[in-house]
Amino acid sequence: MAASKSHPKSQQVAEQVQEELNGTPYKLTSLEPLSGGLANFLFRGRLTNPLPDSSHDVAIKHGESFIAGMPESDWLQLDVTNTHQQVEEECLKAIQSMPIPEAPCVTRTPKLYYYNSDTNTQVQEYLPDAISLKDYALKHFSATRDVSRKPACLDIGKSLGIWLRSFHHWANQSEQSGLRGALKLNANLQELRHMTNYQTLVSDVDTCPEILSDAKEVFEKVERMAAEELGSGKLEVIHGDFWTGNTLLADQPLEDGQRPNIFIVDWEMCQLNVHPLDLGQMMAELYELFLFKGIEEGKWIIEGFVSGYGNIDDKFAYRIAIQLGTHLIVWGSRAQGWGTEEQVAEVMAKGKEIIVKAWHEDRTWFEAGDLACLFSGRS
Repeated sequence: MAASKSHPKSQQVAEQVQEELNGTPYKLTSLEPLSGGLANFLFRGRLTNPLPDSSHDVAIKHGESFIAGMPESDWLQLDVTNTHQQVEEECLKAIQSMPIPEAPCVTRTPKLYYYNSDTNTQVQEYLPDAISLKDYALKHFSATRDVSRKPACLDIGKSLGIWLRSFHHWANQSEQSGLRGALKLNANLQELRHMTNYQTLVSDVDTCPEILSDAKEVFEKVERMAAEELGSGKLEVIHGDFWTGNTLLADQPLEDGQRPNIFIVDWEMCQLNVHPLDLGQMMAELYELFLFKGIEEGKWIIEGFVSGYGNIDDKFAYRIAIQLGTHLIVWGSRAQGWGTEEQVAEVMAKGKEIIVKAWHEDRTWFEAGDLACLFSGRS
């Protein structure tokens, strides 16, 4: 995701936020833009007075009626309402009651300290010295295969999978009917996600016909399927932006036997949709670490992630794969500075192959490749 500091109004927003918090227990001495959230501005704030637990830093999010993570030429056209941050507040409040699942790594969401619905400003718990799983992998892993890191990577993936399965289950319980009702306000972000994923998938055929043209018919069927899902009345709660950039852990090397705490952040895209979208997005981003950078750990984390999420049927697995392949084409091809033109073409071709094989339910192909874990343990 784009850094909030890239937006032309970032400085103006920072000044407004700092002025607002002057009259609260969260008065600031400094405010620093952070990379992250697509729809909101994100900052790290240094408090004048520490919190009761002696913490001096907090995460601050501020929402406007446009997409903060888009360049000016785009956010003038992609207007959204402030409901995305109101929904995030509801998510963060509700999820405090979700039990932290037992997993190799303690995995949870940040605490919400303050929310002003008039200004769409939040103050949240901040994880010190944290970086995203994406940046962690790029910094601490390499293209040199080191199997000694595999157990820790499997545990990180397993923890993410256990947490996501627990969240999906928890959010579907009758006690969370209020949350599901609130998420209906995010229908515009369902449409945004569909547009940026499946409609873009189809339009990319014209952009890269030499790679994608032979899959046009399948892509059009995939887009219609995804649109029908949104109108099916069978939607469930998803995080909506579950990827390595919204997964935080301490910026420290993995030592033997030690496992990092993990924060799941950026709930602004939380919505009613289908569960495989969360899994497919995370797996695509992890797979890109291998496809672009040769980082084997990405595949190991995928293996742990699928194992941690637990039992799924073939239909669910193929739907994950369709989202994974779509993400590789739509987002992997647009990742700035990640690879050469040749690598981008190869990633798009790989995404196409995954989608086509999933659409035709070619289990034999999957079982022989990098994504065999989607079908392991089932006959």
